[in-house]
Amino acid sequence: MPLHRYTPAKSPCKLCGDGFDLREPPGAAALAQCPTCGQSVTRASVAAAHVPKLLAPLSVSTAKSAGFTVLKRTGRGEFEKL
Repeated sequence: MPLHRYTPAKSPCKLCGDGFDLREPPGAAALAQCPTCGQSVTRASVAAAHVPKLLAPLSVSTAKSAGFTVLKRTGRGEFEKL
């Protein structure tokens, strides 16, 4: 469910401060009044979270070149360096 930010008309409010976040189902109508203090509120836009994407899949050679020790499982609880 999307997270929406609501800000009071007269900010800051003594009860809800600078606003509040509310998780609502998609397509839900915006709130007209704050559930805590009852004054009118407006829905503010929320910026999307930045999630970096991997450009290339990780491999043994890139891990070694980055300075990591790469291990391979040889048996039950036994590993060896590659």
